[in-house]
Amino acid sequence: MEITLENLKLTLTSPRERAPGTILTYLETGKRFLDWLGNKEPTDISFRQYFSYRRDNKISERTLCKEFYHLKKLALANGWKWTFTADDVPFPEEEPSAPALIPEVIEKLIKARHLYLKAERFYLAVSTIWGCRREELARIRKRDYDDNSILIRTAKHGRRVRHLIPDELKPIFEAYHTKVHSPTALSIMFHRICRKADVKVEKGSSFHSIRRNLRTILEWRLAEERLPLSLVADYFGWAKTTKGIIYGGAAMLGVYDHPEILSSDKFVIDTLIYNCHPYLKFWEGEQHRL
Repeated sequence: MEITLENLKLTLTSPRERAPGTILTYLETGKRFLDWLGNKEPTDISFRQYFSYRRDNKISERTLCKEFYHLKKLALANGWKWTFTADDVPFPEEEPSAPALIPEVIEKLIKARHLYLKAERFYLAVSTIWGCRREELARIRKRDYDDNSILIRTAKHGRRVRHLIPDELKPIFEAYHTKVHSPTALSIMFHRICRKADVKVEKGSSFHSIRRNLRTILEWRLAEERLPLSLVADYFGWAKTTKGIIYGGAAMLGVYDHPEILSSDKFVIDTLIYNCHPYLKFWEGEQHRL
């Protein structure tokens, strides 16, 4: 089993390295399958039997869809025959759960920050101001920020973005020296923050729920200020092609868009966003100084 999983890990790290969380989930699926398989050579029938076994154990079609691609990568990494096509991918009938927190909840989370540990304040601040995914939060290291700016290493093939640190957040950055946290640990931290703030969230809520909220409200605010909605894509570090598709209907529109011409200030997008940011003001105040 060890060499089999090592082959999978090598495939996921070379030549292009996947995110740590992605690698972990692929390896977990691979190990689960190999534990079930035992000391046998996998065949077309054994893969089919495994999916039946998982379905009998009430595993959702959405999870089975994810595992389909994980096992395909495992098979290809080890030279096993993989006969399945796109027609064989498990199809989830239900809509994905993608809850977004309402503004009042996020405000309450921020205003309860005197109850949190330094790490909890730090990651909530980064999440509510820059809308980071948990994978992006997990990538932050002390070398990525100084007294003035922070580098966000975006996930999902996005661009790395350096942001100006607002004065409101500087005490929080000064008080906390980042440590290594896994994406799972950050999910647990999110729910711990919610409990401390006496906030009840629906199943599936996470730091990503803050991201969804922030994107929506920033688009509203930018529209009110007669500014391009596509600034959200630049702020979040989306790939240029994704930006073009979402805000222009064509990938190349994002490639040819250059918002940096607005000003010689490299933080001009941050300045524009901070002026209409819905949550930055809640990090102000003498009573919350650290």
